[in-house]
Amino acid sequence: MAARILTFTFAVLLLPLILHAQSGQGHYLKIDYLDVDHSQLSEFTERIIPDLRNHQSERIETGDISSWSVYRVVFAGSGADEYNYISITTAPEISAFDEFSTNQQNMILTYSEQDMYELSQTELWTVRNSIVNDMTAPPSNFLMMDYMLVRQGRELEYQMLEDEVAKPLHEQRLTTGVMEGWEMYQLVAPGGVNYGYNFATGNYFSELEHIEFGFNEELIRSQNPDVDLMDFFEQIWSTRDLVRSQTWQRVDYVTADGDS
Repeated sequence: MAARILTFTFAVLLLPLILHAQSGQGHYLKIDYLDVDHSQLSEFTERIIPDLRNHQSERIETGDISSWSVYRVVFAGSGADEYNYISITTAPEISAFDEFSTNQQNMILTYSEQDMYELSQTELWTVRNSIVNDMTAPPSNFLMMDYMLVRQGRELEYQMLEDEVAKPLHEQRLTTGVMEGWEMYQLVAPGGVNYGYNFATGNYFSELEHIEFGFNEELIRSQNPDVDLMDFFEQIWSTRDLVRSQTWQRVDYVTADGDS
């Protein structure tokens, strides 16, 4: 089985692709999960989001953070009752999220304390790997987040499979135009065996219809017709469980290159 996987990996790594490592690789993400009441949606979209954008734009100008995006949860699954909007802030250093050392007010928390929404939870992630077709393009319209629980002691094996097996397949999806980017994240905080997940992958799409083009037999066999599909999937499944998969739609953003 290992020989088949290595043969398959070698084959897909030979793809003649012109792709870029995403600029966010090695960066950190702060993800805030927001529960906005329906009675406050208008104020949230018309006042709060623009205020947050202006605040985060100032932080980008100082080099404190790299980007900020807000998403609406369109397909939530098991998280349907916990939150309906997502705020993602990226930064080159994890210290950017320490308001005491940066002397920057946490506006996400401030608006929550003013009852503009409920801040359900906050997580810190680090980017372990990423690819993107165009580093200058705005954030994709849709982001599918797959939350993984990687078995204890198999973290390095899981990352190797993502790097050497899954990533080349995502690169092939980029070349066919059904995907705009892919990232692998590792949870920094909070954590623990009872938290539920410790890794995640972000799959970026321009169109909602593209989310269904995953790792199907046609894609896999296009790179290696002789691969044993059962061995291929068993190798992946043995390292992790897919705990939750959600689809989010971008509402607003700001980057160093400009905002929406």
